[in-house]
Amino acid sequence: MFKFIHAADIHIDSPLRGLSKYESAPVDAIRNACRRAFQNLVDLAIEEKVSFVLLAGDLYDGDWKDYSTGIFLSRQMGRLNQHNINVFCVAGNHDAANRMTKALDTPANMLMFSAGKMETVTLDALSVAIHGRSFKTQHVDENLAAGFCDAEKGVFNIGLLHTSLDGRVGHAVYAPCSLDDLVSKGYQYWALGHIHKQEIVFEDPFVVFPGCIQGRHIRESGPKGCILVTVENETVKAIEKIPLDVLRWTQIEIDLTDIEERRDILEKVREAIEQEQISAEDRPLAMRIKLVGATKLSDQLAAFPEKFEHQIKAIGAETAGENLWIERIENKTQGKYDLDTALADDNALGKLLKSIIATPDDVEMIAGLADKIAELRQKAPSQAFGPDTILDLNNEQTIKRITREAKKMLIGRMLSAGGENEN
Repeated sequence: MFKFIHAADIHIDSPLRGLSKYESAPVDAIRNACRRAFQNLVDLAIEEKVSFVLLAGDLYDGDWKDYSTGIFLSRQMGRLNQHNINVFCVAGNHDAANRMTKALDTPANMLMFSAGKMETVTLDALSVAIHGRSFKTQHVDENLAAGFCDAEKGVFNIGLLHTSLDGRVGHAVYAPCSLDDLVSKGYQYWALGHIHKQEIVFEDPFVVFPGCIQGRHIRESGPKGCILVTVENETVKAIEKIPLDVLRWTQIEIDLTDIEERRDILEKVREAIEQEQISAEDRPLAMRIKLVGATKLSDQLAAFPEKFEHQIKAIGAETAGENLWIERIENKTQGKYDLDTALADDNALGKLLKSIIATPDDVEMIAGLADKIAELRQKAPSQAFGPDTILDLNNEQTIKRITREAKKMLIGRMLSAGGENEN
């Protein structure tokens, strides 16, 4: 019996994009997270006394900014070498051969499979054959799996490949292949990389995406880590999903249906944050909160978003302290009564609300908006509108989002004012 670790998409020293727009973002914690998660992987390998480690592509995020990236990796490989643990890797689209111009001598216990053709490494003491092939260029459109050899008899066969398989939402297509292409080779385990969400695609044989080991932005939310595999008599006996992330991105949805008091909203937020803390096992959290449901308070939330945002962030600080960063609060609630009632009236307020709702989100369709944006550009520094800011006015989707939020805020304040006048 022996164990091995299957991991992928390490992205050591991945650059941080877009965080400059968040004043309170824990930039240092996020910047070092990929390194610390990789250290956790090494710790796990040593603790579990694994026979080897498989890394299925994108060990790096691209060419190194400086040699500290390579030195860090060499140190971690050295730790594994002290325990006689070898590492077998393939390069993916981010660390393809043509993207890496800097290099250090490959550590003695680390083998990177060739990009020119499939290679096989046999571990006689374990009766294991590892078949792998790296990316030569960043954009690989061919089916690399088709070039893998059939399984060797009498050994445990592993295929090591960076691929999008038959496609996954949110991931570009690289080295595409079908599940049948993999199953037909007769291997007992396919160690895949590229898809950042953990997925056991098939179990006979095992075809596995371990996901990335550390989330880097809100789209990579939830636990991230590796797969620990136990093999006995050329058969997979156990598969364990082991979290390695040191900072967890999470998206929570809070249903405010029928909530009628502000304090009840804040209490539901507090309960949700506390539950996420338990799920994350006290890891620091980067959180996006989405408020949904039909509630009478929807108009107030839309009318005064800054007030509720500050109240919610205050609860976060009180509940989790520095272990929580609230990345964004999205108000997706809908008014339960007031808006429908106001729209049904044929008075001035009802007509104005209908006009606002009917207004399109496109810049060209709103009279004077393009001129206002141009005026804003002249008054504010150019860096305030770059692609890494929340006001990227070159992005059409940003304009539409801001327009929708402004309309919702305006409607909320008009309804709130209307309610006050009625009282």
